[in-house]
Amino acid sequence: MSRRQRRAKDSSSHPSQTSIHTADDIPLVRPDVGRSKAPKGKTLLEIAAQRQAQLNPGQRVDTDALDPENVVQFKIGEDGQLTRDSDASSSESQTVDAAMETPWLDAILLAMSLSAIHFTLETLTVHQYAQELHFPPIIRRTLFVAFPTLTLMIALFHGLLLPISAQKVPGPVRLWILALRQLAYLVVANVAGCYLIQLTNDKGYYAVMKNAPSIGTIWVWTVLELGLLGALAGVIGPGLYAWKNGYGIF
Repeated sequence: MSRRQRRAKDSSSHPSQTSIHTADDIPLVRPDVGRSKAPKGKTLLEIAAQRQAQLNPGQRVDTDALDPENVVQFKIGEDGQLTRDSDASSSESQTVDAAMETPWLDAILLAMSLSAIHFTLETLTVHQYAQELHFPPIIRRTLFVAFPTLTLMIALFHGLLLPISAQKVPGPVRLWILALRQLAYLVVANVAGCYLIQLTNDKGYYAVMKNAPSIGTIWVWTVLELGLLGALAGVIGPGLYAWKNGYGIF
């Protein structure tokens, strides 16, 4: 009986066991370099762990060891000794650094969007009082005053200027920090909204042109940070303030 016939006989008599017995039985395919990077079949580590479990049914297999994050890369040096692969470690550190840079990119993109709102509000306030529009000063104030200020404020509230390791801070403390930050957003949103209503109704045109774009941008930012339910609380306060003092909405 040939080896192929013995394999077929063993697989038919033990259907629950895998048909991989030797290295020749492992199917060889080209790596998928398309959109998906996830392996379609079992890896060699998974096949080895499954084979080990069949040989020693009572032995527990450590599945955490199969996690790619727990795998340490080694290479054989010129002297035949095993050394840790520094290239793999550097690539992992680069991945971690890229993940840490993402919050700063989000903060910069948010500051750019809010700066565009500041530019729009300043243009509208100048145009409202029939003033001649000079865009170079407005652009300079937006780029060199509004954008850096908004970036620093967003970074401060998002914890980028004073980073705290999540592993060193207990869970309840992190929850209290998040709650206090949301409370600060809520207070600032209501105060800015009420002051904006008072400013545009009771102050002169020069005060409106000077302060309304900044206050309006801060109010929009805090409302966005509060989320859907928090935004309602940030809008209800200024609405009640306008109703109580008799300010017309239209």
